[in-house]
Amino acid sequence: MVVKIHFKKSNKVIEVFPGNTLLHIAKENDIFMPSPCGGNARCGGCRVKIFEGNDLEDISAEEYLKLSDEKIQEGYRLACSYIVKEDIVVDR
Repeated sequence: MVVKIHFKKSNKVIEVFPGNTLLHIAKENDIFMPSPCGGNARCGGCRVKIFEGNDLEDISAEEYLKLSDEKIQEGYRLACSYIVKEDIVVDR
């Protein structure tokens, strides 16, 4: 099964197999996404907003440490921890 990721700012739609992190997918497709800690979930610098398709049940412990409950409810996630499983729309 292939899923689609729509990167709003760059207006790119990428089709991928589910299972990789959003940060990994973005880097492989030349979409800039800051990751000051190298994608190790230490800094929160890869925070993105997911507008559609955000599965709030799979939030990692690292995301809970770096994001407030309010930000999580608004759809923010860490790209280095967010595993793509379904079609999503992202603010990058």
